[in-house]
Amino acid sequence: MTDLALLLLYQALFASVPILLASLGEILTERSGVVNIGLEGLMLLGAFFGPLTADFLKYRLGLSLPDPLWPLVALLASALVGAVVGALHGYISTYLAGDQIISGIAINLFGAGAVAYGIQSYWGVAGYKQVPDFVKTDPTAIAAFALALAAFMWFLLFKTRLGIVIRACGEDPEAAFNMGVDVDKVRLFATIAGAVLAALAGAYLSIAYLSVVTKEVSAGRGFIALANVVFANWNPALAVAGAFIFGFFDSLSYWLQTLGVARYELTRIIPYVATLLIVAGAIGRARPPRAVGKAFRKE
Repeated sequence: MTDLALLLLYQALFASVPILLASLGEILTERSGVVNIGLEGLMLLGAFFGPLTADFLKYRLGLSLPDPLWPLVALLASALVGAVVGALHGYISTYLAGDQIISGIAINLFGAGAVAYGIQSYWGVAGYKQVPDFVKTDPTAIAAFALALAAFMWFLLFKTRLGIVIRACGEDPEAAFNMGVDVDKVRLFATIAGAVLAALAGAYLSIAYLSVVTKEVSAGRGFIALANVVFANWNPALAVAGAFIFGFFDSLSYWLQTLGVARYELTRIIPYVATLLIVAGAIGRARPPRAVGKAFRKE
């Protein structure tokens, strides 16, 4: 019984990684004053372009690399896609003072459409593609990276001068500007970094955790990550707990299905219902950065 409980916790850790990575990215972004609700689209794009790039380089261009390097190539490709999309969203949100919610929705719509079309056009299959073995990697290393990143980001935000600058841009950008901070630049780079982490969360799903690319591979995890940001009260340390809670119920739902306790349709709603209940209880105490979602205009 103890072994089964440990196995469940082990699986819960792996299931929590994409939520944690996307949550950490969004915490950094929102702490700087920008909202990016396009996490779902970024995860889809990261999950798709990572394996596609590795496949294209190896089979279409004939590039020869040692096998351990191919997952790294996929991760780097996903990160690059996330950086490009994040830069676009950040530029619209800062220098153009555009509507951040509309821009985020556009990312989600683009991600959903591009991945569905891309799977069909590149691999010639409708909506589902098994990731080639040479791209797959052990999720343990990425899980360790996510946990270490959470600790680093907590230290960065609350114990360093750079963290003070980032938080000032999200709390009182006018005061930060008067102190010589380029608010738009800080927000832009924070948004890019957040988008990179969301794309890496998607890459983790396709090359480490699920080993498939589908048009619905993110399965709402981007929105769960947004909820986890609220649950964590924009604190990277608490984001670990929130992500693990989702991971636990996600793994539990598969176990219940395997044991024949309930139908698949019922067991798979468990992690989402649990997340809604937990976030509902956390909303009252959550305090977002005061200037989050508000474009800064220099007077």
